[in-house]
Amino acid sequence: MKQMKKDLNPNESITTYFALESMSLRKSKTKKNFLVLDLYDRTGKIKGYLWNDPEVMAATLTEKSFIKVRGLTKMVNGALVLEVEKIRKAEKHEIDMGDFLEVAPGGVEFWHNKLLEYFRLIHDVNCQRLFGLFIKDEGFMEQFLTSPGGVSVHHNYIGGLLEHSVNTMRLAGIIADNNPGLLDKDLLLTASFLHDIGKTREIYWEIAKEYTTEGKLLGHISIGAEMMEGKISQLKDFPENLSLLFKHMILSHHGELEYGSPVRPATPEAVALNLIENLDAKINHLYCHLGNANPENEWSHFDRILNTEIYQKRVLKSTQKELAGKAA
Repeated sequence: MKQMKKDLNPNESITTYFALESMSLRKSKTKKNFLVLDLYDRTGKIKGYLWNDPEVMAATLTEKSFIKVRGLTKMVNGALVLEVEKIRKAEKHEIDMGDFLEVAPGGVEFWHNKLLEYFRLIHDVNCQRLFGLFIKDEGFMEQFLTSPGGVSVHHNYIGGLLEHSVNTMRLAGIIADNNPGLLDKDLLLTASFLHDIGKTREIYWEIAKEYTTEGKLLGHISIGAEMMEGKISQLKDFPENLSLLFKHMILSHHGELEYGSPVRPATPEAVALNLIENLDAKINHLYCHLGNANPENEWSHFDRILNTEIYQKRVLKSTQKELAGKAA
């Protein structure tokens, strides 16, 4: 069973697993080489120091990988560190990703079932064909079901993209039902699923959440539009106008050019999608923000995304554990 970083105390002999973020060979004052390891799990980070065969281990280990380590915890200059006695690369079956990243509340299976439930609400044949083609793509779905919804701003945990997409679909269904003469429910539900699919290729998350080279160069909006067009090319006689509407909704869902969208929303469904998905993202970010705040304080610290402090006196202290879980 993994020992979490937050549960470690000084002067303990431990054997556990960590993610290896980075490492560097250094020399001591006596000119002896040693290896510094930056280790972490979802509860925190710790420095590891290896003195036995550091050159060999530096050549053997790989940054951004999982390792099994045995060693002794110590306090050095006020910080808890790990004197490493033995270390090796961890096998895939030894690792539980939940030890390193938070998982969407309720679990991936819960949100997957919700996704299929909302898919079944779509009646338009062409919307069904496009949506269904993604669902049948096992490689895509493996990524979609587990990807985070972001690196830091919102839904930044395993299954976060799935949760955000399902929540957007849920709200889309309610808004469309309340405005039947204005909004096409099938169009809005399908676009709610499609709008962030590019994040499956924009974000690398198996060790640390970070942007891929493709993500940095293109961004998830343009990647998502390309992915959608790739699927439509496999569908015979797919309506050109419907393809254009979906592409517009993906490209415009951030609402403004300064937020990354190359065009502003210009159809009723595109306007609704921008408002709905932004609402879900902001509420989730609020969870994350308050989860990092001191519950004893009347106000939270200033948040650059919300552009304000949050008056949190009404937030029940009993919810702090839930909030902190979303913030991890």
